[in-house]
Amino acid sequence: MESTDFVGANTRVRVYESSLLRNDQYERMLQASNFEEAVNLLKDTPYRNDVEELKETKNYDTLLMNELQSVYTDLFKITPNHDLIELFSLRYSYHNLKVLLKEKVTGENFESLLINIGKEPISVLRQAIETKRSNDLDEDYLISIKEATDDYEEYKNSQSIDIILDRRYFTHLRHIAEKINDAKILDIVTFYIDMNNLSTLTRAIRQKRTRNFLTTILSSSGTIPKDQLVQIGSDDLVNAGKKLAESKYKTIILASINGQTNELSPEKIDLETDNAFIDLIKAAKLEVFGPLPIIAYLYAKENEVKNLRLILVGKENNLPISAIRERMRINYVS
Repeated sequence: MESTDFVGANTRVRVYESSLLRNDQYERMLQASNFEEAVNLLKDTPYRNDVEELKETKNYDTLLMNELQSVYTDLFKITPNHDLIELFSLRYSYHNLKVLLKEKVTGENFESLLINIGKEPISVLRQAIETKRSNDLDEDYLISIKEATDDYEEYKNSQSIDIILDRRYFTHLRHIAEKINDAKILDIVTFYIDMNNLSTLTRAIRQKRTRNFLTTILSSSGTIPKDQLVQIGSDDLVNAGKKLAESKYKTIILASINGQTNELSPEKIDLETDNAFIDLIKAAKLEVFGPLPIIAYLYAKENEVKNLRLILVGKENNLPISAIRERMRINYVS
């Protein structure tokens, strides 16, 4: 993969970036007195064609997922290396694997839960689950399907499907990053895996989960040794925060500690992770060559959808502006 391979796609992405929502647009939506007024403010954005339907149906989840689907479809077409886009679309593919496997083991129809985003069509995933083989899928998919299927056949526990596929997702993600063979992308991916491990760890501590649970659910594909995380899992959230503050992620951990209880907060970790992640890739705005501008744009678009969903949910439910704002992610553009 040569850095010059991405010049054409990066040029297109620069155009797409100009349509990302700005801070002042978010602020006007936050200040809107009700849901309808907030939606009306989307008339000057790429979401303009859906405003009237949205006011009538309030079905913003469909609107936002349709927008993401369109973005991914376009980027798969214009990007010379599909593995790059799959770094982001893989989580949707693994969501679909969970849905399809649960359809198979329960005999129920979960078609409405499928998300049409991913490198591979849903039909290909479905066939691989039925036959346990495929000429179209990478080996990692087949390993994941087999591991989840074998576990269910032995223990008949459908919840294990989620646990196994969540862990396998991170293994698969790292394999894609290694295949791309770009040091910066591998750093971004391992950072993402580390942060998800920390979020999972703090939630498990809060729920008083066992060491066996942590061993099963945590990923070994990050940079923090899994056995170290499992050991910290025996602590409470106060001591866990102290120990993790000695790691290379000290700044994020300290910002994620509740000032009143001194406990590590998984919700704050999620927010600080997203903010740190977008800070990490902001430098990509200045690059001309290489894959980072595409990565940066995709992450920015995903954050835009998160922020819009937060605002619209908040306005629909009359939540205070402060409660919505504190959950919003840092914006990619000014």
